[in-house]
Amino acid sequence: MDDHLDDGALLAAIAAGDDAAWRRLVRRHVRAATLFAAQMTGDRDDAEDIVQSAFILAFERAASLDRSRPLAPWLFGVVRRLALKTHARRARRRALWRRWAMDTRDVSADDPLDAASDLAFVRRAVAALPPMQRACFELVVLRDLAVDDVAAMYEISASTVRQHVFRARRDLRSVLESVLGPRANRWTGGESAG
Repeated sequence: MDDHLDDGALLAAIAAGDDAAWRRLVRRHVRAATLFAAQMTGDRDDAEDIVQSAFILAFERAASLDRSRPLAPWLFGVVRRLALKTHARRARRRALWRRWAMDTRDVSADDPLDAASDLAFVRRAVAALPPMQRACFELVVLRDLAVDDVAAMYEISASTVRQHVFRARRDLRSVLESVLGPRANRWTGGESAG
């Protein structure tokens, strides 16, 4: 099968029963979809289950999906909805657990910052970023996903993704340079803030 077939051609082949086309379509999108799901859920196992469910739905609907459009925006939309349902279900379980559990201590309370640990400091700085800046920075810079894929995941323009990444790098550099000095470039992608 031709490696350069677009998603629409692969969907047509899948609808006709071509297993090789199905494997090719999954390979094309599974990494980005799994990273997106993991980012939304915070759990790799949940992410893999969500992506598997999304691909099953794509397989079932291969004959009826709009083949003139790329699959990624539709797939990421399904992943987003499934991840939100998983998150809501987990939140309900946590609420019930807190209600009925004997020990309700919050084990996620912040520990004092260990200035000797760059990684701990960087993680805290990344966590403090606004949610969309953090999401775009993590996917584009840390996970090396294409800007267009991240744009499709969040249903925003590629230029908006680039803007979030730029602002995240700028804000991180500002915070990190005060403590890490030149080592800050290692954590922000090494580009000038502008």
